Amino acid sequence: MMPRRSYYVPFESVNESLKEISRDNQKSFKSLNGTWKFKYFNSLGNINIDNLLNNKNENFDLIKVPSVWQMQGYDNHQYTNVKYPIGFNPPFVPSNNPCGFYIRDFEIENFSKDKDYHLNFEGVDSCFYIWLNGKFIGYSQISHSISEFDITKEVLEGKNTIAVLVLKWCDGTYFEDQDKFRMSGIFRDVYILERSKSRIVDYKIDTDINLENKIGFLNFKVTDKVNNPNITYSLLNPKGEVIQSGIINNDYVTLKIEDVELWNPEEPLLYTLLIKTEDEVIKEKVGMRVISVEDSVLKLNGVNVKLRGVNHHDSHPLNGYVMTEEDLLLDLRLMKQYNFNSIRTAHYPKSPIFYEMCDEYGFLVISEADIETHGVVELYGLGYLENYNMIANDPIYEKVIEDRIEASIIPYKNRPCIFMWSVGNESGFGCNFEKGLIRARELDNTRLLHYEGAFYADKNRENDFSNIDVISRMYPSIDEIKEYFNKGIDKPFILCEYAHAMGNGPGGLKEYDELIQDHKEFAGVYVWEWCDHAIDMGKSKDGKTMYGYGGDFGEISHDGNFCVDGLVYPNRVPHTGLLEYQNINRPIRLIEVDEVNKKVKLKNTMDFKDIGNFLKVKYKLFSDGNVISDKELLIDTLKSKEEKWYSLDLPEIPNTIVTILFEYIVKADFLLYKEGLKLGHDQIVWSNNVKSLKSFESITEVKSCEEVFIVNESAEEINIVNGDFNYIYDRNTALFKLIENKKCRFIEDSMKFKVWRAPTDNDRKIKFQWIEAGFNNLESRVYKTTIENKESSITITSHLSLIPIYREKVLDIVIKWIILPNGLIKSEIDAVKNVNSPFLPRFGVEIKLDKSYENLSYFGLGPYENYQDKHYASYLGRFNSSVSKIHEDYIRPQENGSRSLCKEVEIYNENSSIYVASQDDFSFNVSHFSTEELTNKKHNFELVEDDATYLIIDYKQSGIGSNSCGPELDHKYRLNEKSMKFNFYLKFEER
Repeated sequence: MMPRRSYYVPFESVNESLKEISRDNQKSFKSLNGTWKFKYFNSLGNINIDNLLNNKNENFDLIKVPSVWQMQGYDNHQYTNVKYPIGFNPPFVPSNNPCGFYIRDFEIENFSKDKDYHLNFEGVDSCFYIWLNGKFIGYSQISHSISEFDITKEVLEGKNTIAVLVLKWCDGTYFEDQDKFRMSGIFRDVYILERSKSRIVDYKIDTDINLENKIGFLNFKVTDKVNNPNITYSLLNPKGEVIQSGIINNDYVTLKIEDVELWNPEEPLLYTLLIKTEDEVIKEKVGMRVISVEDSVLKLNGVNVKLRGVNHHDSHPLNGYVMTEEDLLLDLRLMKQYNFNSIRTAHYPKSPIFYEMCDEYGFLVISEADIETHGVVELYGLGYLENYNMIANDPIYEKVIEDRIEASIIPYKNRPCIFMWSVGNESGFGCNFEKGLIRARELDNTRLLHYEGAFYADKNRENDFSNIDVISRMYPSIDEIKEYFNKGIDKPFILCEYAHAMGNGPGGLKEYDELIQDHKEFAGVYVWEWCDHAIDMGKSKDGKTMYGYGGDFGEISHDGNFCVDGLVYPNRVPHTGLLEYQNINRPIRLIEVDEVNKKVKLKNTMDFKDIGNFLKVKYKLFSDGNVISDKELLIDTLKSKEEKWYSLDLPEIPNTIVTILFEYIVKADFLLYKEGLKLGHDQIVWSNNVKSLKSFESITEVKSCEEVFIVNESAEEINIVNGDFNYIYDRNTALFKLIENKKCRFIEDSMKFKVWRAPTDNDRKIKFQWIEAGFNNLESRVYKTTIENKESSITITSHLSLIPIYREKVLDIVIKWIILPNGLIKSEIDAVKNVNSPFLPRFGVEIKLDKSYENLSYFGLGPYENYQDKHYASYLGRFNSSVSKIHEDYIRPQENGSRSLCKEVEIYNENSSIYVASQDDFSFNVSHFSTEELTNKKHNFELVEDDATYLIIDYKQSGIGSNSCGPELDHKYRLNEKSMKFNFYLKFEER
């Protein structure tokens, strides 16, 4: 293999370099992507390589390159997180090592003996051997690295035959234990470069800025060349105008740029540097920017930047590791539109195209080395975290780690988007990383160095952290972060992973954002992670995509659905967690209200960009959930971090629930933004008089009724008749089991008290305490029921408790049902929780309705699902939807679809409506799936709708959090109140 160099594809001429063409269309570039012949073997021992090379036309399948062979029908899928996929026996791997043999013919157009030819592989898992025209060329490993081979002596004019043998496992597998599906094959581009005999091989570009005088310095240095070519240069400004040109003597030049235009993620302005020899032109897009740390504050171009980041794996539901340029562009577009400005390449370098796109579209990148040895913590009998450093601190592995760090830095050292190198992930700490960090600093001293694994260093060892430039943590609690800042820190603080976005989640984002805004040393955070990793297994009988995760492919060892942990589904449809993140990180924020003078103060939270020429602000006035005024604020200029007061043009404010919604909308197409795109919102509650809501008044209005209540009692039930209405009250549950009139049967099954919720992925730990406490199997024990019969109402009062089979009671409840004329019912619930029980998932009442109750209207937080700690994507208003649409179809079924801070909800069919209303805030769920169905099924395509609609009226639910991997749910979001009072009205009407 040739020595590593900066990534570039040389152009034939200046004219070619100035065309906006893909590298596939460059004359020096010969793609070998496409259809190859292929043979899969269960074991390396089954291969006779000479036979394969000599009988290339017989008994071969066809396979697409790039691809991973598990996605092409060979081998088995396996997802594992921490555990190694093979036995721990370094450097050995299993004897039955699956492998794939690839072979194809190719020709090089305009072949010339005066040229050199270099073969490039940009990604092969896990290692590979190459033959050209029957001759062995070389070997390489490190899956996510560029491997380049000089084939000049072997390549022929006319037909050539290339053969590649790829092994599933190698000794590098012990260093590539990332949380992902384990896949194999040639998964990135393969190509040949035609090079001049006299050429530049490698070079380094550095930039420095005199910020006070707006002068930029571009330093270009040739670090390797062949046959001493003459070198000239031209520099073009971001408008494409040549501003400097000249000769490069002694392989070095410094270009001084007056009134320099700076690169940043919000306005990624790029200069173009053309480096010319007699036969080649190398084109580099240069971002003039400077990265610094001052007083423990991370700065870009002298500005205290805030990193709004996400971890990004290469993952596609049909193609696995293979990410096309179109796939990457879709991800970057979504990230930009949902207010991300930074990406961590978890946990390996990306393809070169990715970095060029980040340069162009504006993302700050932490580029990570392909190193993870997390599996050592699972070794039997040695102690979990005590094992963490066994590879990191064993000198036998020093060169391996250094080699992988070099492979991650050298090719991409000229990319302006990269502001920090990460030397690996979850591999402990020790002498090997100390030396690896020194090597990283030697390779590039202009960027910061990151390594979160230092947190697990042996406290009894004298560790050298001097080359780590940031304090990096994963998933700390809010209290832990506060403790860091209370003690004082000497480096910028980041969370390289936080807010584990698994299933229904993440919750609690606002508290982290508040700390980021409050502490200038808190540089930013990276959500784990971007997309759900799941395999598209085809369509179910009802046409739903069946996504598979760990355990769905017959694996002996796997980690279940822990890979389904993204902000977007595998097909890139956003989760509600992504919407939550977007609004938490909105670029404008309403920070103060002056109700007397009808003014609001807005702050531009972007780091560089003036909002005035980017966004417009619309504000809508709502009364009773309906828009009564729609205006726009005139914002000529609002510079970065600037705050300004703006006057509102408001009509007379009615005496109801009045809110104002401020929406921040893109003015015109820019980068990956589209005109009209909403980037966030704020809402203020101007007045909150629920009693004056016309809809509330109509629901709770008590009309006179000449009918007399007729009450019939038995040991089991109470039957109440009033006019058209008939009620049957179950003495054993203290709830109704029938409500009907002469035309409609509204409720035909017993109501239930509800404490259990289908556990979310973020409940995966606490759910075992909930089950142990019996929350999933509570029984009612009614002690006493009394009836008070008045002329205008019937009041039924019951004292009961909810008790698991073998535990003490969880809740002690007094419930009062007041039946009013014309069918209106008022419920008053007073509950006391057992202080020894865990916090409750929820507390509410479930009403089972006929499935025809499909339509839905509510006044509360919407339009998206929301919970105590996950509601910032929503706003208070009146929304129309349906039971089917409100269901959030997570890949693993779980609690979903709740709407909180509600005042009223109507659920209806063609013939009748059921209303719930309260002066207090309440939450509700509606679903055609029972809680039990959502609890027990492992995949959404296995769900079976009941012939029913379940309406759950909740006092509250506990929050969502991110405890699937992150900290425990914050106490303030736990439903752990000793006493709970819950009042609501029920009304049943014909339509």
